[in-house]
Amino acid sequence: MSHPLISNFVTELKTMTSETRDPATIIKQVSPILQSLAADTSWVKPAYYECDDDQGFGITILNEEPNNTLLVEAICWLPGRGVAPHDHQTWGMVVGIDGVEVNVDWTRRDDGSKEGFADIENTKETDVTNGIIVSFMPDDIHGVRNDGDVPSLSLHVYGVTPASLNRSEFDPINKTQKPCPQRKRTFASA
Repeated sequence: MSHPLISNFVTELKTMTSETRDPATIIKQVSPILQSLAADTSWVKPAYYECDDDQGFGITILNEEPNNTLLVEAICWLPGRGVAPHDHQTWGMVVGIDGVEVNVDWTRRDDGSKEGFADIENTKETDVTNGIIVSFMPDDIHGVRNDGDVPSLSLHVYGVTPASLNRSEFDPINKTQKPCPQRKRTFASA
């Protein structure tokens, strides 16, 4: 059984998403709850800091619905590591728990009509520290990196499990778009 704070959050999330499918409304309703989970970190376990060295981060699934909806996971980023720009094809939210992760927003400059090609530019960077929330819509493109000397931990919430969707990863230097790689994930122990 997960920590009561996470269990209560999942219950509230299910209620909210049963009442509306509008991502903007959901994000507005979920934000105060995420901030409270960042303020009271009694739900955080040392295992959430475990990372895969090859991947550069660790993903611990705290809740994933059987139909791939309402994914809640803790992600720990190793120092000097991160992920390339990518989309999620669902709404999502991230709140900082410990350390600093840099969330990089990208904007697409081309019209997406040429397969495998994408011209994107960095438009905003946000230092996600404890209690800072970033959110994104299905077609938003963002990347993450940890510029610090210590691991960073954040809580992520998605409307649909990203691994179940046809997502893209982008290379801004070579201007390419390709399928997003599958990430190694572990399930939280009871």
